[in-house]
Amino acid sequence: MRIVFDFDHTLYSTKSFYENLKAAFCGLGVNEDLFQQTFQLSKGKGRDYKPCRQMKLISEQADISKVKMEKEFNKILKTSPKFLYPDTIDFLKKHCKTEKLFMLSYGEEKFQNQKVDSAKINKYFQKIKITRDIGKSKPFKFFLNKKEPVLFLEDNPQALLEVKKVYPQIIAVRIKRGEGKYAEAPDNKYIDFQIKNLQELEKIIESEAF
Repeated sequence: MRIVFDFDHTLYSTKSFYENLKAAFCGLGVNEDLFQQTFQLSKGKGRDYKPCRQMKLISEQADISKVKMEKEFNKILKTSPKFLYPDTIDFLKKHCKTEKLFMLSYGEEKFQNQKVDSAKINKYFQKIKITRDIGKSKPFKFFLNKKEPVLFLEDNPQALLEVKKVYPQIIAVRIKRGEGKYAEAPDNKYIDFQIKNLQELEKIIESEAF
């Protein structure tokens, strides 16, 4: 079996990263409102956060050194393993021996690669791809195999819908960790299973319910 994982809110608590980064920047004197405002403005017309742009925006509006912010940002990145959900490493360690694991993550390439690399989980995946296609249907073709079932684990129900519409043979599993912008988004008919954690995914795999 092939398992394709999302990263944010699936394996990694982006909320925890955000809260730690906010605390670090506030410690430098960044007003909380300014942090939240520039966090959103850094995305521009897209949906992906750009830390370098946020730091530039903050330095333009407050007397705070960009160099100091960069140092704090890098410190937070180095602690990325602690932002992985508690069940992530155990699941990856076990299943990289029995299944082929892949990652397909949406976001700005540089920052997403920084997060994934600093989380130190690259070794468990046969391929990691960062995409600007939030629906993920275009890059998903790289993970298909006619001889093996493919399970797609994602917190965004719309991405599951878009991929499954193009590739109806995949097993679409929505994970709801209780975090992220999609936490309250409704399900759709293209979702095969809904889970709260990777222990529940393990049960699905073991039962061969698909």
